[in-house]
Amino acid sequence: MLVRQIALPTYKFQTAAAVCMLMAAFVVLAPLMLTAQAPASSASNSYSTVSQAPDAAGTNDAAELAQKLTNPLASLISVPNQNWFDFNLGPEKNGFRYTMESQPVYPMQISKDWNLLSRTTIPVIYQQNVYGRTTQNGLSDSTESLFLSPVHTKSFIWGAGPIFLVPTGTNGLLSTRKFAIGPTAVVVEHKGHTNIGLLANHVWSVAGSDRHPYISETYAQPFVAYTTTKAWTFAMTSYDTYNWTAGRWTAIVNPIRVSKLLKLGQQRLSVGGALRCNVTSPQDQPKGCGLEFTFTPVYPARRE
Repeated sequence: MLVRQIALPTYKFQTAAAVCMLMAAFVVLAPLMLTAQAPASSASNSYSTVSQAPDAAGTNDAAELAQKLTNPLASLISVPNQNWFDFNLGPEKNGFRYTMESQPVYPMQISKDWNLLSRTTIPVIYQQNVYGRTTQNGLSDSTESLFLSPVHTKSFIWGAGPIFLVPTGTNGLLSTRKFAIGPTAVVVEHKGHTNIGLLANHVWSVAGSDRHPYISETYAQPFVAYTTTKAWTFAMTSYDTYNWTAGRWTAIVNPIRVSKLLKLGQQRLSVGGALRCNVTSPQDQPKGCGLEFTFTPVYPARRE
């Protein structure tokens, strides 16, 4: 019995380390494979879903590329990685949570008039003192969103399709243990250096553990972003969720997010940071403001 008690923390540490290594391998290798497989596409409107992005090796137009990163339907193979630090959790308000969420994005042109964009979210969480004096770490639930969008667009861009919530969580306290589906949509208005838009979805659980509550949640993410000619981006956004089962809101606001598009060798990389302020949240969830740091490798579609 004593041996098991001593070995358990080591086992948890090794599990967490293995998960982090797998995530790192995915973040590095997946975009490279997607870039190699990306179909060549002819030039079209620069803000349609699969219009040709600037080639990192052949153009210095970093500002245009930086602005495309603020458009959820842009023609970029990218892997946004968001790192969230939340504080004041749990019944004693001494809890902490770190979330790394990888969001691989892959656009495809499926016909001369329509594009399909895949957006996946894969969160890894470490938290302590959220549920008493305990610690949890591992994968949380993942989502897969598919957006169908017209090829020929001007200043107004839209996309819509299904979203799937998959219970990939490795710990019961990090997972809904439910499979859920629903609709999702994005609208973006492009004006000069500014993109204004809204990403929204709703999911209902259709299968899963009877020990976990039924899911019926609406999510909305309004945003506005301004990009300078020096490839600096200043943005405001909020992450708003309404849980219809529990009848409660969660609202998190980034009052200002600052990011910069950099070039490391031939690789384009956007880095940024923001305050992450909880306007309203359920009991025992984060209070006050946390921190957010992002880095996004960009892999424009391959040209012939």
